[in-house]
Amino acid sequence: MTPIIQDIFSIFFVLALGYVAGKRSSFDQAQASGFNHLVLTYCLPALLFVSIANSSRGALFSDTRLLSISVIVLLFWYFVAFAGALLVFGHDRREAGIAGLSAGAPTVGFLGMAVLSPLFGGTAALSVAIVALVVNVILVPLGMFFVAPKGTKPAAALIKAAKEPVVLAPMIAVALVLAGVRMPEFFQAPLALIGHATSGVAVFAAGLVLSAHKFQLNTEVLWNSLVKVGLMPASMLALAVMTGVSPTHLEQVVLLAALPPAFSGIVIAGREQTYVGLASSTLIVSVIGFAVAAPLWTALARHFAG
Repeated sequence: MTPIIQDIFSIFFVLALGYVAGKRSSFDQAQASGFNHLVLTYCLPALLFVSIANSSRGALFSDTRLLSISVIVLLFWYFVAFAGALLVFGHDRREAGIAGLSAGAPTVGFLGMAVLSPLFGGTAALSVAIVALVVNVILVPLGMFFVAPKGTKPAAALIKAAKEPVVLAPMIAVALVLAGVRMPEFFQAPLALIGHATSGVAVFAAGLVLSAHKFQLNTEVLWNSLVKVGLMPASMLALAVMTGVSPTHLEQVVLLAALPPAFSGIVIAGREQTYVGLASSTLIVSVIGFAVAAPLWTALARHFAG
């Protein structure tokens, strides 16, 4: 579990660094918004493009069961969290869209390989690629669609979401993979360079944003965290066992489902200035929850895998 502990410590360290920088007025909220724009418009799209473009068509679709259960589980909990925010906690559509990302989208693109690679080696790449594909090609566009300004027609909101670099980049990458087109290393290297800045800048910006908002530990934050760290991996485990997913991939997808919320949700919240405090608080509680729950989910998955 050392790699997991290291990842958790790294997240908290950079988050605390951003928080202290914000409290000391080293950066203001306008600059935090600039960091969010940098991540969402440049760094994250580059990272997603390279990670998906490096996959092969055979790898992405070699295990249709893995793809199917990932779509079912992640979409289901996204809409459960969305409906809960809308109907139970009294948020509007835009806030509920971010709530869905906070509770229903694991941070696979940032921590997937970092957590799984030391535990499973190269076999983790397929699981990470599939779950990341679902998050970035389905869930993030959904979130962008729902945070469209009030009064925006659904068709216009859908088109606007599709034009966002964070949505467009993975879609182009998937199209290239399906067409069998391999991007030359000459083009991938500079994209990878700016993509590497994603995690650090995103978490630092989240700390800056959090410094301007009071940390909240309420029923909604606890509910979001329970969905993310508890209910989502539990349903992923149950569905994977029922559908006969291989033992190795079973452990991997359960751990991926338990990962903390995708930083893209917090970045979108910061850019749109909606659901920011709750999204940031959910990240903190979920990171702590993941540190506790990850060993338990690994042991359970191994038990059911035989």
